[in-house]
Amino acid sequence: MVVDLTKPLNFQAAVAVVSRDMNRHIDENDEPNVAASDFARVDRFDIGAAVDYDRRYDDTAYWRIRGREQQLIDSHGGAQSDTGKPHRTENVVRGVAKDNPWGRRFHDAATERWGQLHPYTGY
Repeated sequence: MVVDLTKPLNFQAAVAVVSRDMNRHIDENDEPNVAASDFARVDRFDIGAAVDYDRRYDDTAYWRIRGREQQLIDSHGGAQSDTGKPHRTENVVRGVAKDNPWGRRFHDAATERWGQLHPYTGY
């Protein structure tokens, strides 16, 4: 999300998460009965410089957020594409594909910034 650096960042991060969460429940299936299926909330946020979406891979803040997203998914039980049934999260697919060539870089950047939540699960 593009933010206004003259306004409180915590509030803008919360708005971004709520906006994204409103579109998260896209199916009619029962939600997994675990804490990971609760409403989304801000875990960590980062301020990047890549306003142009096509330049996101040049931005270390993007790397850190992508890595944190996958570590959060893994720490809550993994994506459905990894675990099968019974589902432990509502994440149908991984945040970062196992074969993503940037996967290790994303993981390491997040770990360096905020600590490791879960070991690397890519190839």
